[in-house]
Amino acid sequence: MTRPAPHTPERVTCWHVRLPKAVGAQDYKILDAAEKARADALPDPVRRVQYIAAHAALRRILGAATGARPEQLSIQSERHGRPVLAHQGAPHFSLSHSGKAAMIALCPTARLGVDLEQRRPRPKARRLVERLFAPAERDLLLPLPAAAFDAGFSRLWVLKEAYIKADGRGLACPLAGFAIDPFALRLLCSAPGFPSGVQLSYKEVCNNFDSALVVCSTQPVEIEHRVLDMRVNMERAA
Repeated sequence: MTRPAPHTPERVTCWHVRLPKAVGAQDYKILDAAEKARADALPDPVRRVQYIAAHAALRRILGAATGARPEQLSIQSERHGRPVLAHQGAPHFSLSHSGKAAMIALCPTARLGVDLEQRRPRPKARRLVERLFAPAERDLLLPLPAAAFDAGFSRLWVLKEAYIKADGRGLACPLAGFAIDPFALRLLCSAPGFPSGVQLSYKEVCNNFDSALVVCSTQPVEIEHRVLDMRVNMERAA
């Protein structure tokens, strides 16, 4: 990938995808064999529809970005499972879906990770922070009263998930191995073997979703937000 000139912003496109209650044959048809197998293995029909729709949206968006037919895209996995597009000049991308929504981010020059989480009660959140988070994060969150803690935890959770996706090592990047300040949106310490230069972004979506973006770059980031409503138009991804 060609790196941008110094101080030139990394350009990221974030798609906010509204998933349908049902998918058509054209959505399933454009998935590859591995995606179809994962979809078929999901016992919950609602989750199966969400999976198929989110990955069909990803393929259409990547197809529009590369000029390739969505069904012909070769999405492969790196050693620890990070998905990459095996095409000349292909952008880096990341997908997350939660409930009836998905988020897809593309960047032509920098690897990135995105996470989307629908808000829900988390009665064990304090225990998770105590057991799994970095000391600096515990110091930030645990003294907070309940409402402030819940808001801070929601922000930090999606930021850490997005960071792990950008890192690409999955469980080899433990939650306590790096620290993020969810209020100042800054990295307090990076995971071993992972660049310390990252850009963090948090966005509340539709009042009940938290989303985060981590871009592996020291450059500033410009984010263009787009919407794909698959309930209305299943083909529009450009």
